[in-house]
Amino acid sequence: MTLRENCVIALLLGVLYLFAASPTSAQSARPAADGAGINVTADKLSSGNGAAKIEASGNVEIKRDLTTLRADEVRVDRGTQDVEAKGRVSVDDPDWKIKSADSVQLNLGKETGEIQNGSLFIEQGHISIMGRRFQKFSGQVYHVDDGFFTTCLCESGAPPWKVSAGQMDLSADGLGIIKNGYFYILDVPVFYLPYGFFPLKTERQSGFLFPKFGLSTKEGYRFQQPFFWAISKSTDVTLAFDIQTRARVGAIGELRTIFNRDSDFQFHSSFFNETFRNQADESIIDRTIADQRIPQNRWSVVATHRYLTTADWLTYSDVAAFRDDLFARELIDRFDLPGTKEADIKRSRFSESRFGVFRAWSDMFVKGEWKFYQDFIQPDPTTLQRTPQVAFWGRRFLSGFPLEFRWRTEAMNYLRREGGDGLRFDLRPEVVLPFKTASYLFGALSVAPRQTIYHLYSPVKSSDRNLARPMVEMRGNIGTSLSRVFAWNGLGLAAIKHVIEPELSYLFVPHVDQSKIPIMDNNDRIRRRNVLTLALANRFWGRPVRTLAAPADDKNTELLNPAGLGGVSEMGRVRLALSYDIDKERKGGDSLSDLDISIKLTPLSYLNLGLEGGVDPGPWQVSQARASFAISDPRLRRQTLDPDFNRPNSFGVGYQFLRQSSLGFLSEDANANLDDPATPAYCATHSVDPRCAGFSRNIIGSVGTNIIYHATDNILLFLTSSYDAREGRFLGVRGATKFLSTCECWSITFRVGHDINPAKTTFNFDFNLLGMGSAKSTLR
Repeated sequence: MTLRENCVIALLLGVLYLFAASPTSAQSARPAADGAGINVTADKLSSGNGAAKIEASGNVEIKRDLTTLRADEVRVDRGTQDVEAKGRVSVDDPDWKIKSADSVQLNLGKETGEIQNGSLFIEQGHISIMGRRFQKFSGQVYHVDDGFFTTCLCESGAPPWKVSAGQMDLSADGLGIIKNGYFYILDVPVFYLPYGFFPLKTERQSGFLFPKFGLSTKEGYRFQQPFFWAISKSTDVTLAFDIQTRARVGAIGELRTIFNRDSDFQFHSSFFNETFRNQADESIIDRTIADQRIPQNRWSVVATHRYLTTADWLTYSDVAAFRDDLFARELIDRFDLPGTKEADIKRSRFSESRFGVFRAWSDMFVKGEWKFYQDFIQPDPTTLQRTPQVAFWGRRFLSGFPLEFRWRTEAMNYLRREGGDGLRFDLRPEVVLPFKTASYLFGALSVAPRQTIYHLYSPVKSSDRNLARPMVEMRGNIGTSLSRVFAWNGLGLAAIKHVIEPELSYLFVPHVDQSKIPIMDNNDRIRRRNVLTLALANRFWGRPVRTLAAPADDKNTELLNPAGLGGVSEMGRVRLALSYDIDKERKGGDSLSDLDISIKLTPLSYLNLGLEGGVDPGPWQVSQARASFAISDPRLRRQTLDPDFNRPNSFGVGYQFLRQSSLGFLSEDANANLDDPATPAYCATHSVDPRCAGFSRNIIGSVGTNIIYHATDNILLFLTSSYDAREGRFLGVRGATKFLSTCECWSITFRVGHDINPAKTTFNFDFNLLGMGSAKSTLR
């Protein structure tokens, strides 16, 4: 249970204090001491002893702002500061309610009081509390006799669950103590609590969270029991015991803390022992991975921190380290991650860890960083580490000249256990001349000399350890922007603005001999370029029809165009780009690049369409494509404590395609080696090698879908899948059905998933008592 720090009785105390602070007349309104209005209606209203005592009886109703008190009788004694309400007492407020009470007695001076046979409700958390007697003592200390609480919103009948107590002692700055209590399912007591306690210091509370259950065809039954520890207002820990009967036993720990608004730290760690696992090698489908071993002891460390110093220097770190290369693919679902992030980690080819400092000014920044990689595909000794790296970037307009000076300087140290490595210093100053020859014609010219210096370590020859690569980059571009506004009457729009932005750019880079320079990243090989690029962008903007706002006091009318949401918005953009290589044209080669296409359409706030791709203008073949379509239900849904039931109906589908190229097969099998003979044993592992029989021309051809559908107000369906159209098989499928109780106080999720790498089918079960802890999504 989550009790607010001032509890409901303290709220009632404040409301009645405001009511009693200023005497009023029957069926009249008079400003209170703080200027707020109080309306009192009653069949009879009287005062005595110089207005020191006020009595109202017969259908008493007292309104102040959005709070209303009703009772048969209300008495106020200004001398003793006693307030008493009797007979069918109720208090209605947007955030809390006294649904019913026989009587309420309070002393405003001592801040003590009592409620007899009360039923209270707190909107945030859907908490209902009933008790024979509520007592408030000095300070934030309360006592409840013969009470119970629940988060169920049942209109009639017994709630699905509730907790009762013969006595409850509550302290807003301490503990809640339950004596002689029971946990009920419906009206049946199923668990006896002779004595229990829970903290009331913050909304986050220490205690055991509901366990998770699951079943896997490969790994057996799964049980996970998490424990949450709220150390302080800014620090908490989650510890979990995890066991799978045919695979492993382990533990998971998460530490989170916030130092201030701009600084935080998170640490996630896990350890698993694969003591129950047999024939783990059979689970591996992808044999192109260099290290396919699954060790008996497996661990992971994932951490992040951001800390901003008083001098505005930002220190940061992001750590992701795993004991083996299959850990992230197989066990990342142990952590509570969003479904999209979990899928991205499972598909990752490597993990990245970095540590650094960063400082930005208005027009420049400096960064120092250490970066390490863990390769999940290729052998770890050949992985190139970038540590450390120092970068200094900036730009500044020259005083008295229409020129802009830019600079980019980087110094980097490359390390790896096997192969070449060394230092690289890259200096790239640039002078830019922006121009605007007419109101619709603008562009820029730039020249960037560049010097890259290398100092290589062994095993290179001593004469080749110090190398340099001088070059220059020259760029120019010119463009314009034309627009027109069209009147429109449809789709809730008053006007549409169409913007056309053609642009012509040129890039020249002379040839430089780079044969002796090692390849550490894409900056180490820059080819000669003599290229013209023509781009054409179309943008569409929409302005909605202005609607009249409903009166502020009309609670039953929803604003069609709330303030702040009716501005102009982009409805779509279409961009085409094509490059012409002058050097290739001179040599009689293919001078045209792929036609680059980028389309994004959002004609409605709940509809999104996208297409990105390239078309080879020679044979007019699609070389690559990525298409997406997403639609969601724009209607507002009723709010519940379960976050998944607050999500709208939605459907999304995406398609990815990449045509084969001369070296494209390496994107699927980075360990293919053309120096090895294409024997049957080799092709069994490296089937995408072009020399192997059955080689497929295309690299990627996959379809992904994501569906969320509310079958009823209390049944939610979820499906996400990835299908390999080239191989004709599903790469991964996730499905779930979630049930929300009619009283909205518990939910059950049944999930099923199938993966191919490692190959397994899993079933999971999640049960949540809503309002008893932090609600989070169970659909992933």
